[in-house]
Amino acid sequence: MIQNTPTSYSDEIDLRDILWPLWLGKWRILLWGLIFSLGTVIYQLGGLSWEKSSSAQMQVHFNFDGAETGLYPNRTKFSPLEILSGPVLRQVYARHVDPAVSFDDFSAALTMAPGFAGASRLDGVIANLAAQDKGLSVAEFNEAIAAYSQTLSQSARINSTLLLDLSLVNGNMAKASQILSDIPDTWATQAIKNRGVLNQIQPTLSSQIITAEEQDLLIKVNILSDTHKVLSKITNDYINSPLLNDIADPSSGYKLSDLEHLLGTEGKYRIAILKEIVIKSGVGADSEIWNKGFREARLAELERQRDSLERMVTVYNDALIQFSQQDDSQAQTGPGQSQTSPQIYSPQYSNDLVNTLLQLGSKMADPEYRKELLEKKIDFSSDLESVISEIEFYQSESDGKSAALDSTKISQLITDSSAKMAGLNDALTGIIQVANNSSLSDNGQLYDLLGSIVEVNSSNLSSRLLLKLILAFMMGSAVGVFVIFLRRVTAPTSTVDVLGS
Repeated sequence: MIQNTPTSYSDEIDLRDILWPLWLGKWRILLWGLIFSLGTVIYQLGGLSWEKSSSAQMQVHFNFDGAETGLYPNRTKFSPLEILSGPVLRQVYARHVDPAVSFDDFSAALTMAPGFAGASRLDGVIANLAAQDKGLSVAEFNEAIAAYSQTLSQSARINSTLLLDLSLVNGNMAKASQILSDIPDTWATQAIKNRGVLNQIQPTLSSQIITAEEQDLLIKVNILSDTHKVLSKITNDYINSPLLNDIADPSSGYKLSDLEHLLGTEGKYRIAILKEIVIKSGVGADSEIWNKGFREARLAELERQRDSLERMVTVYNDALIQFSQQDDSQAQTGPGQSQTSPQIYSPQYSNDLVNTLLQLGSKMADPEYRKELLEKKIDFSSDLESVISEIEFYQSESDGKSAALDSTKISQLITDSSAKMAGLNDALTGIIQVANNSSLSDNGQLYDLLGSIVEVNSSNLSSRLLLKLILAFMMGSAVGVFVIFLRRVTAPTSTVDVLGS
């Protein structure tokens, strides 16, 4: 009788069955890893060459107000790439580079990259997130991402890294330092002197224009009167500015309040009187016909200005009335009821004027635009009053007493008043220059250097390539392990027993 003997199976795994084949095939595993690594190097480098280069590196920090937002103090656009613009590099090239080196090679040797120097600010954003005990909401997460992006963007604008390939100067680090240092200095000089990027307040008239010689007294006194009006308007616009109010001109010591008083007294007690004497009496005129013709031409011009200003005031006033009526109709209109938008139809006015009003009307729900509209009407009304006063002045009859006046003395008084206007204009210019210079940093530049100029060595065997080599070696080794176990599985049983023993 045949007895069936039960076969026992063991669930235990002997690690020797796994480790021993790996140990026997260790050189094969290493070979697979090296093959994969070599293939990665050849693919990454495009061959077996190993290039190495050296560069001089300089960190530039833009320290003027508005650099983070991409604007100069005078509200013009700013970009760090302006440092490598053509006008800047050509001046540096002419001063420091050997003529044997072409300008194109010099430009190609220079590179700029954004430098991140805002680690402390970024740490603050991260610390704020880590301090929260609970998870972030979607809004909080978006806000944190926006703060992180803004920090990176601002840092990229105010911090830049400038690199110069040392092969251009045959490895001369001192020469490279001179070139790199001169680049931002040349850029700052051009930006300040040629483009006036620090002029938050625009300069006034040129004193040479104010003191220009004119022989005819009629023209001379009118030029003086117009100059006085311009300077008075500029002074009145600036006198309420916090930036200018307490600044004194370094040469004369005048402040804006002093200039306002001096311009007022000069216009009231000298310029107005001289203008009335010259125009009404005809002193200094070659003939009575010339004096009469000048008055009539000037009067006709003023009347045209009056008509134009009256039309402007009427249109702006009508627009304000229609906007007010629309508000009343909107208040009276119930929910769900529609209404027709008011239209401005003024065929007697120019298309540009109507288009301007329509642009303002399209945003009339905004109180700021209504305020702007009202301010424009007030300005036109003020100009209209000035023109009407001037018309009344020219319409008055001449007294015919020109023979009793000394034209030479009148001419000298006009010249003295013009010189006085030039002096007051110089004082106003001095105040503006002091205000504009306040935008400069302590070293009087638009930038400062972070650290010193250093030499940086680089090669095509970058850190990222090293990581790829490690990963390639690990992948090749894994393939080698897979091949060993695949051979063990597909090998005959006797061979497996031998290997196991």
